[in-house]
Amino acid sequence: MQWKRWGRRALALGLCLALAAPAGAAVYPDLDESHWAYDQMDQARELGILSGGSGGAMDPDGTLTWGQFLTMVGRTFYRETYEAAPAGDNWADQGYQAALDAGVLEEDDFLPVSAQGLEAEVNRQSAAEVFYRVVPQESLGGNSWWYGERDAAAELSDWNQIPAQYREAVSALYEERILNGTGDGRFDGEGTLTRAAGAVLLMGVLEAVDSTRRGEEVTVTVHMVDREGQTIQPDYTAQVQVGESYYSLADAPEGYRFVGPYYDVSALSQEVTLQYRRLTADELAEERAWNQYQSGEITYEQYMQQDFWLRQEGENPRKYTQLFGRGDQRRFENQEQAAAAMTTVTVPVWKLSNGQKVSSTVSFQINAGLAEDVKAIFTEIYNDPEQFPIYEAGGYSWRGDDATGEHNCGSAIDLNANENYQVREGQALVGSLWQPGVNPYSIGPDSSVVRIFKAHGWSWGGDAWAASSDASSGYHDYMHFSYMGM
Repeated sequence: MQWKRWGRRALALGLCLALAAPAGAAVYPDLDESHWAYDQMDQARELGILSGGSGGAMDPDGTLTWGQFLTMVGRTFYRETYEAAPAGDNWADQGYQAALDAGVLEEDDFLPVSAQGLEAEVNRQSAAEVFYRVVPQESLGGNSWWYGERDAAAELSDWNQIPAQYREAVSALYEERILNGTGDGRFDGEGTLTRAAGAVLLMGVLEAVDSTRRGEEVTVTVHMVDREGQTIQPDYTAQVQVGESYYSLADAPEGYRFVGPYYDVSALSQEVTLQYRRLTADELAEERAWNQYQSGEITYEQYMQQDFWLRQEGENPRKYTQLFGRGDQRRFENQEQAAAAMTTVTVPVWKLSNGQKVSSTVSFQINAGLAEDVKAIFTEIYNDPEQFPIYEAGGYSWRGDDATGEHNCGSAIDLNANENYQVREGQALVGSLWQPGVNPYSIGPDSSVVRIFKAHGWSWGGDAWAASSDASSGYHDYMHFSYMGM
């Protein structure tokens, strides 16, 4: 084929061409970051390979047509030829003609595509053949040393059903791990591709191509935006290397923190969009205090006594000072000392009466150093639209000289104990149940109660000592909120 003779040169030209990529936060109405193909579709969009539809929709589950597929391939691997091809009467004509001009397709090709059939769905074996024609041979064969060798003929249960003319392509891309079989061990060559699956395959091929050009310098325009896509600093150009992480460019402006994306620069890259979020007041205070410590303006001990530590989960010297009056004390020495440090607070709550929420209050003892913080927490819970009902709250309780929990310190609060049990490996220790979303008194991980306590630096026993809040494994105390995480 003509492509085999001069494809490498065309590929090199195509990869050096500028691609217009929008500078904005990657938010799509039908594709969130939990989607299995989010990264590949988002990066393909940034590289100018994939376009969104109405309202920025990416249509990940839409079936990929020949017209869409050839447009994606043309924009990626022979951009100059693609842009020079006549547009034709149909938007898809340009991709088809560019594939002919580049030698990727021929007029008498065995691939089931024609100028009149660009709305037809592209299948897996046809996509494999096209990708095999555009990928440089030197980019294949580099994964076996790391992942182990693959054998398509031996591992794909429907290998004998794959037409002979497709087998070289399928074998090469499967063994390179660019292309995988289905969950039941078949290749399913006649199966169609979604836009998501097509983007994943294409980005896999591009990654193989980039691996042969790693270290080459490219010039990119860097856009720095916030999470809403608003520019936070003027664009600038930078010399970067293929394979270099976006993170290497992410020198955050004062008051911001880099949040992604963590992609690698491609040989295609001409535009790089870096996203940042504005630091909170506490994060700003921490950054400034750290800089003061680094410059010698304050000591490390002074750094550890800054107020931002009060709102960080877990224990630290600033919290010790707040509770005990000194930064090196973690517990009260005896019950008499503890009792003298307590005060009673009365806070607003919602309670249930005949199925209706009614305004009320609860009172309990707490460490005097936390009184104002606790009042603020319960006021926020009370004012939250959720109006979470709380019928009981327990604070300070001396539980013996050897107790390790925070009730001795007056820095723990238990809410609705019966409906938020203490449990270990699925076995209840205290309380009867935990049924968030079913029982109105059970505190769920997404509740306003958990969110507000954590915002004030308190830990929730539902997930503080386990990988998640799942009651079936690990230790959980769903009623329990603690200032030092104990």
